[in-house]
Amino acid sequence: MVGASSQPEKAGNVILRQLIGGTFRIYPVNPNRHDLLGLLCYPSVSALPEKVDVAILSVTAAATLQAVEECVQAKIPYVISVAGGFSEMGEEGSVVQKRIAEAVQGSETRLLGPNTMGVMVPARKFDTFFLPRERSPRPKDGSISIISQSGSVLVGMYEMAEDHGVGLRSCVGVGNKADLNENDFLEYLAHDHGTKCIGMYIESFADGAAFFDLAKEVSKKKPVVAVKVGTTSSGARAAASHTGAIATSSDALVSGVFKQAGVLRVADDFELLDAAKALAHIGQVKGDRIAIVGSAGGFGVIATDYIASKSKGFGLRMASLGEDTKARLREKVPPFASVENPVDLTGVVNDQMYHEVIELVQGAENVDAILLNLLFQPPGMTVGVVDVVERWARKGKKPMVVCCVGGTFPRSILRRLEEKGVPTYGTMRRAVFALRCLYERGQYLGRIKEGGAA
Repeated sequence: MVGASSQPEKAGNVILRQLIGGTFRIYPVNPNRHDLLGLLCYPSVSALPEKVDVAILSVTAAATLQAVEECVQAKIPYVISVAGGFSEMGEEGSVVQKRIAEAVQGSETRLLGPNTMGVMVPARKFDTFFLPRERSPRPKDGSISIISQSGSVLVGMYEMAEDHGVGLRSCVGVGNKADLNENDFLEYLAHDHGTKCIGMYIESFADGAAFFDLAKEVSKKKPVVAVKVGTTSSGARAAASHTGAIATSSDALVSGVFKQAGVLRVADDFELLDAAKALAHIGQVKGDRIAIVGSAGGFGVIATDYIASKSKGFGLRMASLGEDTKARLREKVPPFASVENPVDLTGVVNDQMYHEVIELVQGAENVDAILLNLLFQPPGMTVGVVDVVERWARKGKKPMVVCCVGGTFPRSILRRLEEKGVPTYGTMRRAVFALRCLYERGQYLGRIKEGGAA
């Protein structure tokens, strides 16, 4: 930890505190301190007692070049430079960044950054983010990995994930990409067994052609979801002042490239997380016939419009339940309930009714996926329905996403389901959007299988 500090407000202190307790040894480097936070300090990188795996640089932009050169001399494999003040600041900063890139070129050292949050791996408690945990809660371990060119977007995403109970495998901020870039991490995560879905926030491509070739291969094995910004003139200018990005690709060109490569393009960080958790837990939906099960007619109508509409919704189809299925449903629900699609269990619904109805719809021939709309206001409902939903999410043949609209109590239930690996959503639109993403993934896998590319 080069630039380790005794001052709590300094990044070098925050990062050091975050690293303590991880599954590794830590060596603070500070020539003016004997020890920090119970750890012995070292005056320089060359004075370290053993060869280290990663050096985290929390020094000024002016001091970064020398620190990088010392790491190269020590043959440290990886360096993370968190300081800003480089190409994002204009020509003068670009010159310094170029010298840093030249310092690692041809050496045994690779550089992440500068101007990066760095890396977070929850399972290993490896966390180079300089934001205190008490202000920025970290997520638990999971199966989604995120690569972001923006530190703030990355923070927003992992905080949303933590708030909703969604686990993340890893988070990587690529920053200014003086050396390592999004392609390096995309290739690594393609082979990481713990990563089931890769999410990306991209302002510019370090090498667009290489990204296309790589993404096309990665997408055959695991889903890739991406936000690509800076495709308008105003957005490109904003990106340039942010990370020094050159973001000139037209919107249509980016969409076309992503589609050919099997990358699911989404609009923003909310859609990225919504899509990623569905893809990580469910994988795909092979058909577009959706059945809705719930206990509120109004929400069923809203969901129906989102499913069926191509202009205002997502262009899927409402499943047609067979007469045999409807007859068996009538035996399980009150006489005034609807057994058409959407299935409306009404306000007398209870946990057992949900179990029996889900079981029947799971067995219906004309259904490809189920949208389950849970409401907890009816007096017959209990938190026991969480176990019912988890059971069918795991053992059911039909993929299932859950929507629960409401306030504090419903949110707590959604979090419990997310922690059990069930993708949940707080609005009908988001739930149907997730189904659309799963369907697109299924269509893509079907195409490459037919073409022999899989």
